[in-house]
Amino acid sequence: MGDSMAISHELSSEIAAALFATKNRSPRELKDLKKLLLVVHSTLQRLADDAHLARVDRLKAPISSGHNAKGRSASS
Repeated sequence: MGDSMAISHELSSEIAAALFATKNRSPRELKDLKKLLLVVHSTLQRLADDAHLARVDRLKAPISSGHNAKGRSASS
């Protein structure tokens, strides 16, 4: 999960830097940008968590010779 979380944090930081790079924003604009950034960060974090859980599920899936994950033979 470390890599996915690192990527989500890095992307959030890059997006924040881009959003806040423009100077002379009103307090209202800054508040709106803060809300937007929180949504973006939360979404990236959730996607990273989902990807991690999917990898864990794949690793936990039973591996049996000649059968796929649903228990049917590879030839069916």
